Amino acid sequence: MAGPECTTEGAFVAWCLQQGIKARKLKDAGNNSWPDRSIILPGGRIVCIEFKSKNGRLMPGQEKRIQELRELGVPVLVTADLKVAKSWLLEQM
Repeated sequence: MAGPECTTEGAFVAWCLQQGIKARKLKDAGNNSWPDRSIILPGGRIVCIEFKSKNGRLMPGQEKRIQELRELGVPVLVTADLKVAKSWLLEQM
């Protein structure tokens, strides 16, 4: 985690901990395109968030992975905004 997005991601993770929500950083062996945070919701549902800087863009591998997840029914948010991430997660719960 580096750059401006790390500040937003770190603040999001801290907020999740305060709420009793576990926002995990998962890795796909040999693949760097998994979204930054995966959150397992009650009932076993998973949602993902990819944090970007305000001018950040998804890499082609990230675009592909996010599309694959969405096709499987996994909600994925791409954002640079902490408030948007919090609000979106609360809507998913």
